[in-house]
Parts: sequence; C-alpha cells; structure tokens
Amino acid sequence: MERVINTLATAAARAAPPARLEVWCFGVPHDSEWLTDLSYRVVNIDQGTGRFFQLKAKLPLYARAARRFMAESAPDVVLATDPVFVRALLQARGRSDAPRVYSWIHFAVDRVANRSWLSDADGHLAISTQIADEIRALGTRRDPVVVGNPLSHTDYPLLPAPTDEARILYIGRLQNHQKRIDLLVEALSKLTRYRFRLDIAGDGPDRPMLEELISRAGIEQRVRWHGWQADPWATVQEASVLVLPSDFEGFPMVLLEALAHGIPVVATDCNAGPRDVVVPGANGLLVPTGDVEALGRALEAFLRPGAEEMAWPALRRREDVLDRFSDAVVWQRIRDALKAGA
Repeated sequence: MERVINTLATAAARAAPPARLEVWCFGVPHDSEWLTDLSYRVVNIDQGTGRFFQLKAKLPLYARAARRFMAESAPDVVLATDPVFVRALLQARGRSDAPRVYSWIHFAVDRVANRSWLSDADGHLAISTQIADEIRALGTRRDPVVVGNPLSHTDYPLLPAPTDEARILYIGRLQNHQKRIDLLVEALSKLTRYRFRLDIAGDGPDRPMLEELISRAGIEQRVRWHGWQADPWATVQEASVLVLPSDFEGFPMVLLEALAHGIPVVATDCNAGPRDVVVPGANGLLVPTGDVEALGRALEAFLRPGAEEMAWPALRRREDVLDRFSDAVVWQRIRDALKAGA
C-alpha cells in the first residue's frame, strides 16, 4: 500500500492538470522512509488492532485528528484505507458534505474489521473486481469503481527464459497462512524428474518452517534463498515463471511486475486481484486455491522440455499490463471516478 501511494503521488503530480496527494498517518509509521518524498501529517495515536486499544475504541481520537487535518489542509477528497477511517472522517466533517470521503481498501473486504462502516462513504475506489463485489454487497450508496493498482513509472527490461533449466520465482513475504508457499513446495516435490530451480526473494516469520519443509521434500539443493530485497528484480537475470500460490490477496503487485518484465505467471484464483491480471493461456495460468495437483499441472507446463509457450510473447505481455496498469492509466481512472462523484 505504501508503494502504491508513492506511485500515485508521483503520477498525480506529473499529470495535466497536476494534483497534490497528502498522506495522513493516524499513528507513527514503523518505517517512515516511504514518506520521504511525500507531503504528510502524523498524529501519535497507537496503531494496530489489539495493542493498547481496539480500532473501534480509537475512533474518537481518529476523528479529532481528522478534524484538525481537514482544517489545516482543506482537501477536496480524502481516501480512507480502513473502515474505521471512513467513520472517523465522516464524523470529523460533521454536517458538511466536504471534503468527500472515498473508501480505498487494499485487502480482501471479508478480512477487514468493521467493514459495514464502508457503506457510509461518499464513494468507493476498488482495487479489484472482487473487492468491488464485496463492497457492493454491503449496500453502498454509490457503486464502487474498479481502478486497479499502478505500476511505477520506470523501465521494465524484458527478462529471457533460461535455456538450461526452468527457473521458478517466488517474490513476497514468507507468511504461510496467506501466501501458502507450502503448496508450492509440495507441488515441486512431485516434479523432480524435471530440471528446475526455485528462487525465493523475501523474508518473514515462517522462513525456518519453510526451510525445514523444503529439506523434508528433498529439494533443498534446488532452492536459492535471496532474503529480503529492496529491489528483488535487480537480482533476477532470467526466469521461466513467477508463482503466487496465495489463499487471499488484495491486489498482488508482484504479478504486474513479473508481466512487465515479460515473465508469465501462475497464480491461485484467490480473493482478490489475480483474476483481474491473468489472462489464462495468454500471459499465465490460474489455479484453484489450495489445490496442489492443479498447481503442479500448471507448473509442469513450464518445466517439461518443449513446453507450449503462452499465446502472448513476452513483449505483448509487457505491453498489455502497462496498457492496463501503468501509473498514468490508474491515476486517470481514479481522477475520473472522483470527478464523476463530485
């Protein structure tokens, strides 16, 4: 979410006419480096459910801070990334209808606390069609607008497929209850007749468990751990496929980034996001969540010698994802949605 905010702020400033995006932090950020080039305000309210207060209990504190920020910044629109922020912002503006308050949720709605409060927002920016459907089901006053998430304005060199062995990429947090790297390990353990290497870029609390799982599966010699990388793509010289075996997502940026480099993807059809990105058979494959056999069959398509190519070549995969999700395109969708709701 932090990276998306950064990307959109840059796109908004570069657009014609330009717009200014300011960040309001209801709590001191654990890592403020992402705010360096942004205009932002911080109020020292303890952040996070279950620390000192539940989010709902912090509502009066959020509303008081929002009232002050509104007076100081006089925004036209405020985008709220949590239902409790929607409620706090509406309380802060009182009987006025300005500024307008839009929800902008970055996680599957069924996993968000106090989600019923979203229905009170003046409008909704949905980062995926599934999130839009979930918001719509709450009985909202305005229909959600699907805007997606933006790729940053940078170069994405095409990365070739290796010629000696298949190279499988996993890039992301090592948090298995969501990302289900265990399914990827199990699927690969049944495909050892093929030559492949699994590159894992990322870190998280489940790394020791996954290392043990990989050892028990007998594929530890085929796995390379790269740890957390500020720019994981800087370590990738070639790739056959990127895999995202998650049980749930919000909108997985790693799929966009892989496709922007021309790399096909295999992803679970989880809630939410992959369905909006993957064109099955053209730029990748979708498999049911939790289905090891289906994941294995999808991976095998990239491992066996002489495997069929995706319908789209690498260049078209890149052009397609940039056409749909470049920062300028996503910012224009957001601007149009906000203008339509004026």
